[in-house]
Amino acid sequence: MFLNLLTDRQKQSFLALATKVVMADGEVVPEENVTLKVRAAEMGGGVKAPPDEIYGAPNFDVFDTPQSRTIVILELMVIAYSDDEYHEDERPIIDDFIKKFGFTDDEVARFEKWAMRQSPLSVEGWDFISKSGSVDG
Repeated sequence: MFLNLLTDRQKQSFLALATKVVMADGEVVPEENVTLKVRAAEMGGGVKAPPDEIYGAPNFDVFDTPQSRTIVILELMVIAYSDDEYHEDERPIIDDFIKKFGFTDDEVARFEKWAMRQSPLSVEGWDFISKSGSVDG
């Protein structure tokens, strides 16, 4: 929803993080796959995640503004909630960023409430769009 506000380099790192979150619990359910596709399409479809960031240490430094940091947390939470469960294996990935970025407990609670509402809408919206014809992304 807000990924268009990130730089190209931030988009690459975001996609790596999103992939890491989706793979964290060892199972990629259809809702997670759809949510990831929506995010990739929103970023233009041509963004490639650096493999070293998917399988290695996350790149905290690329998210160098309060706005980019907020976008990353919001969007990762939407992905985490896309299967109606913020899985215990997904949480540490996002929590590392929350801690590194210095978000307060109140901010995190507000972000989570928003993500819980937004996630099913994202999946539903993609369903509307994909039923209307060919979809790239």
